[in-house]
Amino acid sequence: MLGGLAAAVAGVACAGLPPLFGFAAMIAAAIIVGGVWIGAVGALRILRGVNETIASLLMAYIATALFNQLVESVFRDPSSLNKPATYPVPDGLRIGNMPFIDAHWGVAFGVMACIACFFLIERTTVGFAARVTGDNIRAAQVQGFPVARLVIGFTALGGALAGLGGFFEVSAIYGSANDSLISGVGYTGILVAFLARHNPLAIIPMAMLLGGFEASSGLVQRRMDLPDATILVFEGTIFVIVLLSETLYGRSGSLIQKVFERGRN
Repeated sequence: MLGGLAAAVAGVACAGLPPLFGFAAMIAAAIIVGGVWIGAVGALRILRGVNETIASLLMAYIATALFNQLVESVFRDPSSLNKPATYPVPDGLRIGNMPFIDAHWGVAFGVMACIACFFLIERTTVGFAARVTGDNIRAAQVQGFPVARLVIGFTALGGALAGLGGFFEVSAIYGSANDSLISGVGYTGILVAFLARHNPLAIIPMAMLLGGFEASSGLVQRRMDLPDATILVFEGTIFVIVLLSETLYGRSGSLIQKVFERGRN
């Protein structure tokens, strides 16, 4: 949300400049705002021991309120009467669709970002240190890893990528920042991350799967006479099943083994 708002404001401010400078300003604004906002979540983890998942969810409520306040007051386009929005981004700063497919270039960037994150986390020493820190922060401290920089840096990286997603939403879809950005895709992203077991490459098919579910909500309503919220219930059920599988993983096998041993005795 805030990354998309920053990109929209930067795009309007760069009206009349060459598109290269305008795109650079929009991308930089989205990355900086998103990185700072979620980097603060990492700082809360380090300074106060607050769980980063819970903190980011709570920060989302603050971001929503801040977004609405700014869009409806400081950055509002007076011509947007029924639906408050910022001034529209110039046509030269709009992103079109990829060739031969009805999807914008943000999809291709998302795939490339997942591949880049995989190599960062799995093939570099910084990624190894981050994985150790994520698994056991005390072990990372014992090993002498720069825990504070790793936690804040990687949370800021996640926020920067989220902000960049907001840039693509504004530049490729909406053309301005409005309440359509408050669509809850971040909450779906949490489910995607859990289903992918935090593997960046597995995020690609899982994101397409969950995105397909959400895109089918209108079809479910028309063809099956069910409310579109049915998809949310379905996704929540999947989330519960994933949590249960994490809890019961390995226990069912040991339980069956104990049953067989008692039967032999």
